[in-house]
Amino acid sequence: MAAPPEPAATQVVDARFCAPEATAFAVTKIISVTGRDFTVTDVTGAAVMQVEAAVFAFQRRSLLLDGAARRPVLTMRDSGLFMSTRWEVFRGDSTSGRNLLFTVVRSSAFQVRTKIYVFLAGNASEQAPDFVIRGSYYDGACTVCTGNSDAAIAQITRQNTAGGALLGRHTYTARINPGVDRAFILALTVILDEMHHHR
Repeated sequence: MAAPPEPAATQVVDARFCAPEATAFAVTKIISVTGRDFTVTDVTGAAVMQVEAAVFAFQRRSLLLDGAARRPVLTMRDSGLFMSTRWEVFRGDSTSGRNLLFTVVRSSAFQVRTKIYVFLAGNASEQAPDFVIRGSYYDGACTVCTGNSDAAIAQITRQNTAGGALLGRHTYTARINPGVDRAFILALTVILDEMHHHR
């Protein structure tokens, strides 16, 4: 009997972040001076990545750091001039155009249901998105889909706890399909929080 085919990889950041099995992570925003630091833990509760805010004048940036070595994987930068509707994501700790990986654009700052478009660096015209985040952030459930289709590659669920929200603590579960770039989905989870809490 033939083995089932390997799932097609959805690589955006690096192939090392594409696991052959489905994975789940908890992404928790913790109270800090900036209020914008996150810890990423796996199903065992072990911290596997961190997100730390970096302050550069009035522009918001965050670094996704990998493992105990705390190597910079991505830099996320708020490039929107209005209501935090546009973020750019770069490889490593760079913000050089040659290291741009993808751009995340929120269709409206005032929408109730979430519709956020992701354009890969090669898609400069931004006529059609490479990925779309759909769902309702306020109901606590969003889905990452390829292009304008309903083909889901990950789910991002927000825990609705009044006490945690009052303390500025938000926790998300990112469930990621086999072969899908985990660093990409984790960055989208952080940006989703930023877009809804830093207008």
